[in-house]
Amino acid sequence: MERIYSIYQISLPEHPQAVVFINGFLARDRAGFFWMWKNLLWIRSATATSTGCVQVKAGICGANEVIMVSYWLSQQDLKQFFRGEPHRQMMQFVMKNPNSLCLYNETYQPSYSGKYSHEPQGMAMFYANLAK
Repeated sequence: MERIYSIYQISLPEHPQAVVFINGFLARDRAGFFWMWKNLLWIRSATATSTGCVQVKAGICGANEVIMVSYWLSQQDLKQFFRGEPHRQMMQFVMKNPNSLCLYNETYQPSYSGKYSHEPQGMAMFYANLAK
């Protein structure tokens, strides 16, 4: 039986406001390991419910590393999240235990469409009405 998938791309605006934020956590010691696993679901939830966040995807890279990809309506919404109470709470552990976690993050604005199948995910959540 052959499956047929609906593959599509989206038309991005000339200057899209949406941004993708990639955030990684790498536990460097026992304290970082336990903090990361104890707080991972809370971090995902606090991010996903923040104003301007449309979607969060989390992945396990290994026992001591996780990565989250979040999709934001704008750079301003992401900056507002950094100024908020949930982010302050996340950073408290880092301030008290500066060697326990390796943190990394990168922010991207899309320059062209990815490919999607079926329901919208990621950037297609913003621009699904512009599917081609």
